[in-house]
Amino acid sequence: MAYATQAVAMVGRWLPAAHRDGSDLEARAQLMLGAHLAGQALTISGLGLVHGIGHALTAHTGTPHGVALAAVLEEVLEFSAPAAGEAYEQTARALRLAPPADGDWARAAIDAVREVSGALGIKQPLRDLGVSPHLLRPIAAGALADAVTKNAPRQPTEEQILGILEAVY
Repeated sequence: MAYATQAVAMVGRWLPAAHRDGSDLEARAQLMLGAHLAGQALTISGLGLVHGIGHALTAHTGTPHGVALAAVLEEVLEFSAPAAGEAYEQTARALRLAPPADGDWARAAIDAVREVSGALGIKQPLRDLGVSPHLLRPIAAGALADAVTKNAPRQPTEEQILGILEAVY
């Protein structure tokens, strides 16, 4: 968990700066270290539903992996929140968010991710990524069958994955 927490802190801080100014070598170096730590964390913990959907989306449309992940990340965070409260609190704290008045750390973390994603302009609807309505169910089935989906904190059904896909269509 230490790798993941440090990765979130570094990426949360340095990604917006590197995006704003690609010539900022400090931001780029810190972001690269954060990305490395994220890779270490993923190697230890495995991937999850975001990647399961991302793999299926890329397989069906050729969408670049990072773009595919960004398309569904917020919705998967929402889906997983009931089973990952402690992880979301650690994420929010790593992002140095103020304690939420209502104690809803998951909401604070998801909103922070949404804010960063919005600033980067990376999130796109699935229809803009070449997904036609008839591909939604095959993508959902592919995501469910992907071994990495078994690492998700909350195990989805194919219908739940389909609901996520429809929400971002």
